[in-house]
Amino acid sequence: MANDKAVLGPIAGATVLAPDLEAATAPYIDYLGYRVLNSGTVSADQAAVWNAEAHAGAAYKVLGPESGERQWIRFVEAPPVSGYKAMTTFGWHSMEIVVADVDSIPAKLKGSPFKHLAGPKNLGSTSSIRAMQVLGRAEEVLYLTQIPDDGSLPHLPIAKSFIDRIFIMPLGTPDMMKSRDWYMETFAQVEAGIVAPDIELRLVTDAMGLPEGTKMGICTVKLGGQTLIEIDDYPASAKARPRNTGSLPPGIATVSFVTDSLDKFGLPFRAPPRALAGAPYDGKRVGVTTGLAGELIELVEE
Repeated sequence: MANDKAVLGPIAGATVLAPDLEAATAPYIDYLGYRVLNSGTVSADQAAVWNAEAHAGAAYKVLGPESGERQWIRFVEAPPVSGYKAMTTFGWHSMEIVVADVDSIPAKLKGSPFKHLAGPKNLGSTSSIRAMQVLGRAEEVLYLTQIPDDGSLPHLPIAKSFIDRIFIMPLGTPDMMKSRDWYMETFAQVEAGIVAPDIELRLVTDAMGLPEGTKMGICTVKLGGQTLIEIDDYPASAKARPRNTGSLPPGIATVSFVTDSLDKFGLPFRAPPRALAGAPYDGKRVGVTTGLAGELIELVEE
């Protein structure tokens, strides 16, 4: 029964490993209007919850959007992983952020460290959603997405600042429907969204060096707070994400979700949950588990 399961969502934030903390975070502050919510070094308790002792003592910064919305991005300084390239491995591969005016972003990012990948353009011939994509200094892909403010898409947020908050976390998997079913069976208050079994995701196929016209599938699951997980059916050339010993995965390492109870959760945690002081948790209990594609799911009890 649904009430025997832990609730998943909304998305609380995402953690990105950055070889150079200042180089990775400065563009968010200088060009995207993000603010530093907290900074310091990773505590032994935090590293223990992650079961990633290599990060204890590492410098970090937690950034939040100008709007003041709750979704944060945390960058943790960590050595690079040899051979890692965005959008070629299973796991969290992008952060989709809602914006107010996507067509004005390229001029504002001119001269910035962000690498322009694609767009702005409509997401499909019939879609009123318009987006562009950039690559950050930590091999993190950002989808900068404008949602029409006409009430036609009530499950998606409207930007409250020029560059606002994370609202979708895309995930690369070897079997999107199996992953979708796992989220829906494991957690409460997770709803099925779209299923598009045969589309062209050029960012992914180009990253993997696949021929133009290669098709793949995507689907979504809806969470609370106008947040979603997008699940991408990665091609057979994708592989498990490499990582350094005792470390989180490179790039987008974990995604954090609000939950109502860690005690309802039936799957194994990477380490026993514990209360963590300071932002972004402020004393809440936190536990981390692993999804079917190897993605790390951090649960924050509220």
